[in-house]
Amino acid sequence: MLRARLATAAVAIPLLLLVIFAPVSWPMATVVFVAGILGAAEIANMAFLRHPAEQILIVGLTGLVMAGALGGPTSPWLALSITASVCLGLTWVLFRRSDFEAGLRDLGLALLGALYVGLLLSHFLWLHRLPGNGPYWVVFVLAIGMVGDTTGYFVGKYLGRHQLAPLVSPKKTVEGALGIVVASVLTGIVCHYLVLRDVPFNHIVFLATTMGVIGQIGDLSESLFKRAFGVKDSGWIFPGHGGVLDRVDSLLFPAAFVYYHQMLLRGA
Repeated sequence: MLRARLATAAVAIPLLLLVIFAPVSWPMATVVFVAGILGAAEIANMAFLRHPAEQILIVGLTGLVMAGALGGPTSPWLALSITASVCLGLTWVLFRRSDFEAGLRDLGLALLGALYVGLLLSHFLWLHRLPGNGPYWVVFVLAIGMVGDTTGYFVGKYLGRHQLAPLVSPKKTVEGALGIVVASVLTGIVCHYLVLRDVPFNHIVFLATTMGVIGQIGDLSESLFKRAFGVKDSGWIFPGHGGVLDRVDSLLFPAAFVYYHQMLLRGA
């Protein structure tokens, strides 16, 4: 398992860096969009295993939200795509389902999946577009997430004694969680000196500490989906890592947090 994880990382990290620092923005937009569609398909497969119409619904709504997000967070296309998702979803319940109560529950899950994957993942695209150092902020989020996850895995495996959230993820420990926060701060400091020297040190520490906490909440949120639907991994596309959601779960909340932190500081 560990060997497969390392092999996947050895291939994925250089490719990601090429995408992030490409001289044009469309490779990043493509990767984010494809990841969103794959993530939505994973939720669809977990939630609606034998219901292809519902699977198409959740993937379609996610694609619609992400298409609107390509225009940016203040674009009217984003508001239009979310509004259209609600309207189309309700239309689907009216004409496709005879059990309206169950249909509305399924629609709620589909909309949640579309926003959880499509909207949150789009923050990577918006972060990447920030003037000046946008690509470096993407690296900042990815580095803290990857190092934190790896540290939490080993600390939890060898030092973990106290369960963190036994009902959702029995293998996660308090010790592992603390290890993630410490590793996040240290990684953030390294990023500060390597690529984000223009950002005040205290801001970096604040961001990294908060990311170390909310990243774990994001991880547990995805575990909530898997626990609810009785699956171990969201998918299988990454050997040793599982699916797309298994890889990005701890990155979604931090990406949004860093983006809005920067937008508030820049007065946008």
